[in-house]
Amino acid sequence: MNYNQNSGYGQALLNMVSSQVPTFGRIFVVLDKDDTDEETYQRMQEVFTPVKGVNRFFKTVAEAYAAVESNNNDVILLDANSSHVLTSVLNVSKNRVHFIGMDGGGRLNSQGTKIQIATAVATDIAVINNSGTRNTFMNLKMIQAGTDVACTSAFIDTGEGTYMKNCQLEVNTILSTATQALLFKGDTCHYEDCQIGNSTVYHTAANQAPLVIQTPARYSYFVNCEIINYSSQTSASIIDLPDTDSVIGWVKFNNCALTCALKGNGATAGGAAAEGITNACTSGYVLLDNRCTSFNCDITAEAVAYTLLAAPDGGTATKGGEAIPCA
Repeated sequence: MNYNQNSGYGQALLNMVSSQVPTFGRIFVVLDKDDTDEETYQRMQEVFTPVKGVNRFFKTVAEAYAAVESNNNDVILLDANSSHVLTSVLNVSKNRVHFIGMDGGGRLNSQGTKIQIATAVATDIAVINNSGTRNTFMNLKMIQAGTDVACTSAFIDTGEGTYMKNCQLEVNTILSTATQALLFKGDTCHYEDCQIGNSTVYHTAANQAPLVIQTPARYSYFVNCEIINYSSQTSASIIDLPDTDSVIGWVKFNNCALTCALKGNGATAGGAAAEGITNACTSGYVLLDNRCTSFNCDITAEAVAYTLLAAPDGGTATKGGEAIPCA
């Protein structure tokens, strides 16, 4: 059977894909080059043929990103079979580009669409380094497996209006160096239903945190996210704001869980984190609503006036849901 875009099946597939993508931009499809024997690969290649000389079917994420147009709300759909392996950090500087994993969606972790980097190059600081405006990342698992000591992040966000949903971010190598699954420096961004860090890779670096927030982070939301550190160090934290100007205004956490993993892979017990949130910032606030929780941390946050807690935290917040300074 011929599965071209004019066939009944081809039209149904195009309509289904379009219904999942709420933009007016073009649709580009990525299937891993190692999956040429898969029926899905062959069908998608037949359906997503070039239009007006523009290729719509790609074998790597980098090739698809090179083809999108900034500010056109183009969409890159990624297959959920084999990992999409990058040969260098994907620097996303274009605006209004949307990356969506086609694994069914709705997952907090273990997404089928994986983007991984595993080089020994110092410039490969992240899987994706996003600096564009209003870019979207959905249904993706990003894995930093680089071996250079500079390969410290899964995702770096210095963008404006970033939307990330149902993604998992993790660093699986150089575990004795302070790393962060997410280095967040974004402006008016929204992260929802994401897992940042994991409980199976054992970090041994002091003062390490899966989520590090630095300037010019501001006016952003983390909603229903699980932030996990599996570490041997009591100096490790879950969220770290290392600088006095880490936040402008505020960054808010709604219904988020800060978890210091107890057992991880079941073989080695991690140490309890002394503080879920370490905060040196004096230029803005970290806000936690009354649904946020912490697990295996001595206290949810260190005693500073720029972390406002509406959630019980083991003794620091004492006014029953009212957001008060930790200090």
